[in-house]
Amino acid sequence: MIHVSRSSASASRSRRLRPASLPRLSGVAGSIGFCLALLAAGPALAQASMPVPSHVVQRGDTIQSISKRLGIAASQWEQVALYNKLPDGGKLPPVGTTVRLPLQLLNFTPARAHVITTVGHVQVGGQSIQAGVRLGENARIQTLANSSAMLELSDGSRVQLMPHSVADIVENRHYPVRNDSGQTVNWFASKLRLAQGALEAAVQKVSPRAKPLEVETATSMIGVRGTRFRVASADPYVRADRAEVLEGIINNENTWKDTEILVHAGEGVVVDPNQGIMQAIPLLPAPDLAAQQAPLFMPDATWTFPEQPEARAYRVIVSRDAQHVTTQRSELLAGPAMDMNVLGEGLWYLRVRAVDAHGLEGRDAFTRLQVIAAPSLLDQASVYQEGPDFQPVLRWSRVLFKQPQEQQIREVPSQVSAQLFHDAALRSPVGELIQGQTHEAVLPRIGAGTYYLRVTASHPQLPETEQQTYVLRWAGDTRIQGYHTLLDYLPRG
Repeated sequence: MIHVSRSSASASRSRRLRPASLPRLSGVAGSIGFCLALLAAGPALAQASMPVPSHVVQRGDTIQSISKRLGIAASQWEQVALYNKLPDGGKLPPVGTTVRLPLQLLNFTPARAHVITTVGHVQVGGQSIQAGVRLGENARIQTLANSSAMLELSDGSRVQLMPHSVADIVENRHYPVRNDSGQTVNWFASKLRLAQGALEAAVQKVSPRAKPLEVETATSMIGVRGTRFRVASADPYVRADRAEVLEGIINNENTWKDTEILVHAGEGVVVDPNQGIMQAIPLLPAPDLAAQQAPLFMPDATWTFPEQPEARAYRVIVSRDAQHVTTQRSELLAGPAMDMNVLGEGLWYLRVRAVDAHGLEGRDAFTRLQVIAAPSLLDQASVYQEGPDFQPVLRWSRVLFKQPQEQQIREVPSQVSAQLFHDAALRSPVGELIQGQTHEAVLPRIGAGTYYLRVTASHPQLPETEQQTYVLRWAGDTRIQGYHTLLDYLPRG
C-alpha cells in the first residue's frame, strides 16, 4: 500500500493540469498559454510517468518529418520541445534522443461504446435502448430498478452498469499515431463519470494506452490500466464513494482533499469528502457456498446461506447466465437470506459477497439455484356430481410430490386424506375426515357456497408428507350428472 499526500499549491495545480486534461491550443497565443501551463505544473507533469507516443531521433530526421510521422503540425514543435525539456526548443535534438508527444497535440478519432446487453429498463436521454446500440461521447446512460447494461469501450474494456445507476461517457476515443515503421498505431483513451449507483469494470491490458481508463465520481478519480474493479457513487450504506479491486492496481484520488492512494487486488477504499487520509482496507473473503444448493419451490422459495462473522450485510447479484454478463437484480441484504419468489421460476446464477463495517463489498462467491413453481399436489383436481344421488366426488389424475434431493417433482402412488372446512382458517370442519382411494374420494353433501379442502398425501416409502389447501366454489345440488368445478389451490395452506 502506498499513500501520497499533496497539499502544496503547486501540487494542487498539478492535479488540475495533468496532461490528459489540458485544453487543445493553437497559434502563438495558444503556444504561450500551453508553455505557461506546463511550467506551472512543474516537472511531474512534463515528465509524466504514463506512456505516451514517442520517437527516437534518427539521422536525417527533421522537425517537419518527425511532426508528419507523429501526426502533428510542425508549428507545434515548440510545445513538443517544452514538454520534453529540450535545451533549445527551436532545434532538433541530437540523434538518439527520445521525443515524447503530449496527448493534447494529437488528432483523435471519436469511438462509440457498444451496448452488449441490456436487462429491464435502460435509457439514454430519457429514451429506452436495447442491446446493439452504439453510444458516442457525452451520452448519459441510466438503468432503472432491476435493470442493467453492459458496455464495451473502444479498447475492448467492458463496464457493467448496475441497477439504479447513471453514468456519462466523457471520453471514448483513439489517437492514431504512426510509428517508426510507418504503421499506424491506435492509442486508446476512455473516461466515465459515475453520477449515481455502481459499476463493475474489466479493463483490457491493451498497449498502447494514451492514458489510464478513468472513472470519476463526486469525490474521486480512479485511473486503471488493466484490472477488474468495482466503483459505487454515494452508496446509501456508507454515504461515501467506494472502490474495490479484484485484479491489478488502481490509483484512487480524493479530489476534495488532494490525496491519492494505490489500491491493490484484494483491497478497497472508501472516499469520504470530509476525510483527508485514505487507507486501503482488505476485502472480506468470499462466503462459503460450497454446499450444493437444493432447489427451491415457490411460493416458499427463501434461500439461506452460511453467515459470515465479519459481515454487516450481504450483496447478492442475480443473473440468468453463468458468466454474469447480465444482471437481473442486485440486492443488499441485512442477513444471509433472500426471497427468491420475486425472481420466478428458472435457473438462476448468483454472486454473493459480504459487506464490512466500512461498506466495502468483499470477494464474490458463485453458485446457481433452481427455483421451481410447485404445482398442485392433486393434479387436475375437480369435484363432480356422480351416481344416482348426485353425490359430490373429489377426483384427480395424479399426485405430485416435491423431491428436492432429486431436483424434480415426481409422481408417486399415494394415500390421500382430505377434510372439508367452512372457513379459510380451517377451524370449522364439515363432516369427518375423508379417506381417498387412488384417484377419488367421496365428499359429504354440501349446499351452495365456498369451502376449503385440506388435502394430505403420504407414501409408505417416503418420509415426507405433502399438504395443500384448495378452494371449492360449489353451486349446490344441480341434478346434472357429470357437473364439476375445478379447485383452486392455496400454495401456502
